[in-house]
Amino acid sequence: MAGLVSIKTLNATDLLKPGQKLGGQVYSGINRNDHSYYAGSALYGRTGNLDALLSYSKRKKQLDDVFTPKSLNHDENIDNWMIKTTWFARPEYQVTLQLKEYRNESITLKQPSVQVDMTRYKNTPHERKSHQRDVIINQHFDLNNQYNWQADWDAYYSVLTLDQLDIVKVNSIFNKINKYDQEKRHQYSYGTTFSNSFNLPINAIGNQYIQSGFDYTKQQQKSNAHATSYPPAELANTSFWLIDDFTLAHYPVTFSAGTRFTHYQTSRKEFATNTQTNWSSRFAISATPIHWLTLRTSYSEGYRTPKMAELYNNSQHFSIPFTKMVSNFRVSPDLQPETNKTYEAGLDFSFDEIAFTGDSLQFGSTFFSTKAKNHITVDGTYSALENSDKTIRGYFPDETFFINVPSATIYGFDSFIQYKTYWFDLNASYNQTIGKEDKDNYSLSAIRPESLVVRFNAPILTTGLYLGWVGEFSAKTKFEGNTTYQLPKHKSKKGLDRYHKEVVQYAGYGVHDFYINYKADQFIEGLSSTLALKNAFNKNYVSSMGIPQEGRNFYFNVNYKW
Repeated sequence: MAGLVSIKTLNATDLLKPGQKLGGQVYSGINRNDHSYYAGSALYGRTGNLDALLSYSKRKKQLDDVFTPKSLNHDENIDNWMIKTTWFARPEYQVTLQLKEYRNESITLKQPSVQVDMTRYKNTPHERKSHQRDVIINQHFDLNNQYNWQADWDAYYSVLTLDQLDIVKVNSIFNKINKYDQEKRHQYSYGTTFSNSFNLPINAIGNQYIQSGFDYTKQQQKSNAHATSYPPAELANTSFWLIDDFTLAHYPVTFSAGTRFTHYQTSRKEFATNTQTNWSSRFAISATPIHWLTLRTSYSEGYRTPKMAELYNNSQHFSIPFTKMVSNFRVSPDLQPETNKTYEAGLDFSFDEIAFTGDSLQFGSTFFSTKAKNHITVDGTYSALENSDKTIRGYFPDETFFINVPSATIYGFDSFIQYKTYWFDLNASYNQTIGKEDKDNYSLSAIRPESLVVRFNAPILTTGLYLGWVGEFSAKTKFEGNTTYQLPKHKSKKGLDRYHKEVVQYAGYGVHDFYINYKADQFIEGLSSTLALKNAFNKNYVSSMGIPQEGRNFYFNVNYKW
């Protein structure tokens, strides 16, 4: 509900086999295209009522592609380490301490994945450094009684530092006037979360599984005078939730209902505080009238709070040298949260022993429709640029800001089919999603076009070798724009997008990946390796966002776990 995702790292005890006191894992891999390698290891063990897990990984890559200047040695180094220890104080109580650190140092283009006309917009090389430290304390309670009550209480603190330096700008002769230096950004986050669950049988009618909890998060970001699009602002978020899953005792039907209350507040000096509250609810029914058929439907609500940059960014967007033309971001402190209502309905089929002993077939489909209110998107104020004969040759964005579009719609289908036998596995997933603003007809450009992904995997007898193929097929984009600012020089039949650029349709594509995996359990238990050939036929294509994708590439990795 409300887009919340929770991810937790396993404890050492979860990774150890029964009776095992010490275990570990080492792994490494290479990537041909960017000349990269990665390597890492993890060691975990348990003694008495304590366990510990220590891990470290490193990745180094160099990139030399058509968008990188030959004079730029693109280099990226990533280091991660983590230590996690748990004290099993009592059978019903344990406490865990987790420390994590992430470092990334690189020299790369300002927009490394975007093909930019260098004569119009400078995509200069930047020296970047990222550093994040996290501290997490978790307490877990588990009462082994008839209600199976369990609870978790987390407290966390995180510091993220981002440094960036435009190598060209800092060495420019104009820098003596502009006094440009390293851009520094800091984000501090801390908070606490409590969640618990229990079973509540209701006589012979059925069983209830109830979850509830609350969380509180506080974020603060700061930047120096040289950083842009990172306004000094604060955000505080408090939520409470309750979920009840009720399964009938004598009928294969489950009812699920839940609700979440959220209060959030954003602020920045010299601007009014933005405070909002929201209720997000969900109701779902799942039924299995026959053992091979499952029916399901749901109604859910969600919301997205505006980002701090969307609310308070007032930095310079860009300027045109030797002119007085400057485009700026404008704050949007009155921006409302985006809310949505989603309806889903689907059915799944499952059959065994279709053609051979031990085979199985599953397939299903889901239809979904989302109606978004106060959809957050970009907008601006534009000045007409005239030719000598007073005709308009274009529009210049004086200001760029964010607005709430009254409504937007997203709908589509998700389908899948999976067939397993002793000799092979075959599965395919299909998706078609359409999204657009209801009033102005702009497409929601982040939505992928119609796509199909097929996967095939087969063992080679009992050798430990597995051969696989993955095919990804995407249809041509069908973006829609608006004709309000369209000029005679524009050739697009679909109008202009929200940045007043001609709507471009990107061609569909089909990409094929092949791999061979080897599990050497008959010789060295726990040893495995994979050789993969990505984009095997060297397809030259771009994503639906217009980002060029890599050509043919080889990956190789080896992993040993004991």
